Amino acid sequence: MRVYAVSDLHTDFKENIELLRRLSPSAHKRDVLLVAGDIADRIETITETLSVLRARFRQVFYTLGNHELWVRAGGGDSLEKMRRVVALCDDLGVQTRPGKAGGLWVVPLFSWYDAGFDVDGSANAAELEGWADLYFCKWPERVGPISEYFLKLNAGRLRRYDGPVISLSHFLPRRDLLPPTTRLRFKGLPLVAGCAALDEQIRRLGSVAHVFGHSHINCDRVIDGVRYVQNALKYPKDRKTKTLPLKLIWKH
Repeated sequence: MRVYAVSDLHTDFKENIELLRRLSPSAHKRDVLLVAGDIADRIETITETLSVLRARFRQVFYTLGNHELWVRAGGGDSLEKMRRVVALCDDLGVQTRPGKAGGLWVVPLFSWYDAGFDVDGSANAAELEGWADLYFCKWPERVGPISEYFLKLNAGRLRRYDGPVISLSHFLPRRDLLPPTTRLRFKGLPLVAGCAALDEQIRRLGSVAHVFGHSHINCDRVIDGVRYVQNALKYPKDRKTKTLPLKLIWKH
């Protein structure tokens, strides 16, 4: 059994969904895929994407990103949208809850970002003027800080498991997984990149590895005994690969 990681599939771009469709229908039948958020915002595109992956892998684990929670038209809010996507995953056999993969446990974590992630105050808030979440995410009244709401959703998942744990989230759990603001093209990113309290949950789980996405800045680092991996497909204009870049992170 092999476990692969990917994030930020953005299959609302034709080029990206075509990469998925070209995956071998037989090469990964014994394998597990971890998808760390940002497939698309349209339910139809999310459905097609997860269906393609589910047909090719023995198990698919998935956690939602910010794009999935955009509400462009019609009624409902972003939390209702989240529940719709989770229900869709249940129907497709895609795992959004902790589950066993061989002797390994995979624990998807809900997450959102908070401005306190910008620990040195170096981010440029003026660059957030065009940040789509500000326009497309619709939160119920009195829900409180969004990052705290999502952290609380993980409470029942924070326990010891009878085997090694790999966790996954969409957002970054540590500021040192993001380059200094001076090296970022988007100087507002630290304000909308991650949540440091998420790393406390990862440590409580005893994760041997954590898969994340969002920043489109790929990495594979070990920090204080935990391996942190981002392997984003990204937007077509931002990558050179012509194949789906699956990253092998575990083999048994």
